[in-house]
Amino acid sequence: MKATVVESKLFPWLRGCLAAGLYAVAVFMLLLTLPAVGEVSTPTSDPDTAAGAALCLILSTVSLAATAAVAYRWRAVRVVCLAHLAIVVVIATQVPSPF
Repeated sequence: MKATVVESKLFPWLRGCLAAGLYAVAVFMLLLTLPAVGEVSTPTSDPDTAAGAALCLILSTVSLAATAAVAYRWRAVRVVCLAHLAIVVVIATQVPSPF
């Protein structure tokens, strides 16, 4: 009887690699928002900075949710995702609103 991919020992490794890749995307998107932290929104400031930072925060959160969905059984991943989400909230309060 052949073992399918789900039943094999390869499946947890594939899920782990996918979760690591998605988390790397989430961290990278979060790092892209750091130049906008502490910016003051004035009429002469570039509105693209705030809009880009907001987009990166949204993409980071979506990638983080995908990471949590892929690695739903691993408690350590849940702890890391919650810590990352707390950092996203802190950074979101420091980035100027694009609206």
